[in-house]
Amino acid sequence: MKNNQTIAELLANVNSAYLTDAEKYEAIARAERAEYIVAGISSAIKAVKKAALKLKAVFVSSSAQHA
Repeated sequence: MKNNQTIAELLANVNSAYLTDAEKYEAIARAERAEYIVAGISSAIKAVKKAALKLKAVFVSSSAQHA
């Protein structure tokens, strides 16, 4: 089973007594930004893969009709 906690939730469990509030908020903001970037890249890769599979299906079926 996958653990679907966000990085911000995981950072809440880290001992951050040595950090100021500003540093804590900055770490959370950076973590959320990184998650957003990774999600965007993952979505783009999935879209390209889906488009490639559709193109492959079109070319395979059209070449099969000529055989």
